[in-house]
Amino acid sequence: MRLWANMRVYEYKTHNQQVETATTTTTTQSGCEPTIHTVMREPGEMEERLGATVRSLEGMKNRLEASERQVRSLNATVNELKRFNEDRPQVAFSATLGISGTIGPVSNEITLVFRRVLSNIGNAYNPTTGIFTAPVRGLYHFTFTAFDWGRSTVTGASLCHNGQRMVSVYDEKEGGSSESSSNSATFLLQVGEQVYVALWSDGRRISDNGNHYSSLNGFLLFPM
Repeated sequence: MRLWANMRVYEYKTHNQQVETATTTTTTQSGCEPTIHTVMREPGEMEERLGATVRSLEGMKNRLEASERQVRSLNATVNELKRFNEDRPQVAFSATLGISGTIGPVSNEITLVFRRVLSNIGNAYNPTTGIFTAPVRGLYHFTFTAFDWGRSTVTGASLCHNGQRMVSVYDEKEGGSSESSSNSATFLLQVGEQVYVALWSDGRRISDNGNHYSSLNGFLLFPM
């Protein structure tokens, strides 16, 4: 009787152990399934991310190449401008009478000499004679100002090209005070042609002082 009871207890324990083992195995297998799926998905996701990275790098490469082409184009333009400026003659000057007083009245027309040189690029202006001589054929621009002080005086002067009056200033004062007049012109000069300011005869005058009111200026716009 006792032997039979022991055998029943053994069978019961064995059955429970088998059930527990099966349950544990099932649970373990069930717990592994998401991990397996995840591992199976990871290579595809990594490949997709890698593809996106490659496309991004290719886009950056294309933009970099485009930027390099733009830089090369800009460098070529800058070099071309440098060569243009190096080959282009540079001519410009500015001068004032450089006196403290009045010239005139004069009985004969005279060439005004603007002795105080502010700039003389190309050395085409002669501060000893007051004459500008064109070093190259081109279009030039000139301006000049005539100042006079005193009562009942007359100022008259012309910008001359090879002895021909191009533009002029004229100011007749009757009981007035000091006044300034100015004019300008642009014209074509051949090599060696001359430009200067002439003070008219018949009592015309021009004045200046330390403020440098009376001036002559000119520069090459472009060669032709």
